[in-house]
Amino acid sequence: MQHATLSPIVLDCSNLRSERQKINNLSTLNALIESNYELLKKNSNEKEIERVLIELDTSMDTIFDKCKTDLVFAKTLAGRIAIMASRQGTKDEELQLNTCNLTTSKFGITIENLNATAYRPTKCGKIVNKQECKKYEKNDCLKSFDGKIDGRVKGWIFAKVVFGNGGHQDNVFEEAHTFCDWVCKFGNTTELYVVRIICSID
Repeated sequence: MQHATLSPIVLDCSNLRSERQKINNLSTLNALIESNYELLKKNSNEKEIERVLIELDTSMDTIFDKCKTDLVFAKTLAGRIAIMASRQGTKDEELQLNTCNLTTSKFGITIENLNATAYRPTKCGKIVNKQECKKYEKNDCLKSFDGKIDGRVKGWIFAKVVFGNGGHQDNVFEEAHTFCDWVCKFGNTTELYVVRIICSID
């Protein structure tokens, strides 16, 4: 009798942001056509909406009316005011960790995506949660962990998605180096420490 085998899930990270941008634009377009201002605010850049209203010297009600009859205008406007996928880097990281967890959880290992303040390593070697971090000087707490490994294997994850050069993207590699340096000095030999950087640099 043949036993079923578990295959890893393949995720094409090179298209994450372009696909998410399409979703952002479509959600914004639907909100415009449906005249749903609450949904529009959720999926759009409110400051950019304000700039459009000022530039066109018009009201939101007028914009909604025009979007119902002029699809080209609605699509163009949606592309301008929709939230930029490039500003949603944390969603890229969350997706990659959640995808990894779909596979590892089948083997008794869970990978939890952490928020930006959940757990931080400190310069003295201790790992602290949000409340404990308040007892330390700001510079004594390093960049927070992005993920936590639990179950049959325990550990911590540094995970980033890097698109392009310069600015914050360059900081990612410096943060990764600091993470590795901390692990070399204070890492628990019974735990696993993972550095995962997905790069797409022109």
